[in-house]
Amino acid sequence: MTANASGSASFQAADRPLPSFGVAFEDMVVPRLLERRAAEMPDREFLVYGDESWTFGAVEAAAARIAGGLAGLGVAHGTRVGLFLPNCAEFVNCYFAAAKLGAPTVPINTAYRGYMLEYVLNDTGCRFLIVDAAYLDRVRDALPTLESLECVIVRGEIDGLPTLDGVTTIALRAVDGDAVATRPEVASDDVSCVIYTSGTTGPSKGVPLTNGHSVAKAIEVIRLCEIGEDDCIYAPVPLFHSFALQRGVVTAVVAGCRCALRERFSASGYWDDVRRLGATVGFCVFTIPQILKKATPTPADRDHTLRCLYNARYDPEFEERFGIRLVEGYGLTEAGVAIYARPGERTPPGSCGRVSEDWEVRLVDDLDRDVPVGEPGEIVIRPRYPGLIMPGYLNKPEATVAAWRNLWFHTGDLASVDGEGFYTFQDRKKDAIRRRGENVSSWEVEQVLREHEAVAEAAAVPYPSPLGEDDVRVVITLNEGAQLTAEELLAFCVERLPEFMVPRYVEFREELPRTPTGRVEKYRLREEGLGPGAHDRGDPREQRHIAPAQ
Repeated sequence: MTANASGSASFQAADRPLPSFGVAFEDMVVPRLLERRAAEMPDREFLVYGDESWTFGAVEAAAARIAGGLAGLGVAHGTRVGLFLPNCAEFVNCYFAAAKLGAPTVPINTAYRGYMLEYVLNDTGCRFLIVDAAYLDRVRDALPTLESLECVIVRGEIDGLPTLDGVTTIALRAVDGDAVATRPEVASDDVSCVIYTSGTTGPSKGVPLTNGHSVAKAIEVIRLCEIGEDDCIYAPVPLFHSFALQRGVVTAVVAGCRCALRERFSASGYWDDVRRLGATVGFCVFTIPQILKKATPTPADRDHTLRCLYNARYDPEFEERFGIRLVEGYGLTEAGVAIYARPGERTPPGSCGRVSEDWEVRLVDDLDRDVPVGEPGEIVIRPRYPGLIMPGYLNKPEATVAAWRNLWFHTGDLASVDGEGFYTFQDRKKDAIRRRGENVSSWEVEQVLREHEAVAEAAAVPYPSPLGEDDVRVVITLNEGAQLTAEELLAFCVERLPEFMVPRYVEFREELPRTPTGRVEKYRLREEGLGPGAHDRGDPREQRHIAPAQ
């Protein structure tokens, strides 16, 4: 850490390995960093949600009181505490409170109900659950199958506490004990939270994130986006994902800056939020820039305070129109950002950058042999320093061993690398399509399809070809009120895709099958096969030309 002009300590971003930030691994403990910030700058604004504004001192004080109350209820080092809450200040306060006790939190997707809710609570062995009153009915329905739950703590106004068979219930506002500091035994290698990744071919996997890993994720974002104390992070994404929690909230603690939250992205309210907040760094998924870009250009497109968007694919048209740098990095919930584009560095179109100084990266075939430059291979990674990767999947030793075979973590993602060391993401390995000797990226096909103004969502999957290998099948949902024929969509594709990537089969649906965390379940589309209304344009080698759209 270094002292800035105001005399407070801050982390300085640089194109150097993590140890150069002056943070010893043993000091990378999330709740202690909050305590340090609260002591250095108690009145500096830290958290903004709606009309609420919390300083570092206020969040620390609230977390300390809640930690005292949780300890009185029996929460101790290693006790897992579920957070079944929408984005709100209480989510953040409870996260830091549990962390002070060395109790890992389990953020739960607010869409979960039934099996998925039961699975996560049982898989983690949660004894305590902090839940919003709006979700209580789901908890009550799940109770007969819950194996470990002992206490439910309710946030929000309700008419009396509910009676839950065999479970103690208490209002969150009553969990207010004597303030406690972070327990001395809480260490950087203690698990801070458990985040669940969406399963598409099997059960979701719990990813334990240690204190050290959480702080490392924050430092990486500071490096990529050059974040300092004067910045404001705007994260209109849910806190139950590590992106908003670790890379948003924890980053603001490490950098000493503000973090503004919103329940979900709103295209109509986005720029008003940015201007009102004075936001300088926006957090996004890949679709957000595309949605913003579809809006009709106006003279106000550059009338904002946003400096960059993370994590977003390079798009020179977007950058020119809005005056915003799009920052891309390749990372996972399980690990850090192993590949990223350096500030000020122009990457080749489509590239996510070069290998981080903190990681080793290889591209391998199915036998873990290195593939030649320019050829696609699976991304395998391993850290150069401790604390940058999860210790292993929760309760799934076989999955951990499979992911770490041959002493490299296998991501399941495909990429290629050029002679200058720039990597380009290709696809999820299981979603790759092999057509007429060519590897077709379903992701790239979907990107082009989404560019059509009528298309809301698109999923590209392989379909067995009578000639061997695969044909390309796409399943489409349309924007409300939009109309589009398969022929019109194919003509659009012909203008924008090489012939071997143009779909053979086009199918329209009202919605796509999804996991509870929102990922499209492509395996279900593959298993279901062609729908009765699917359009088959025939073998492209027999149908050489489709007239471009006029």
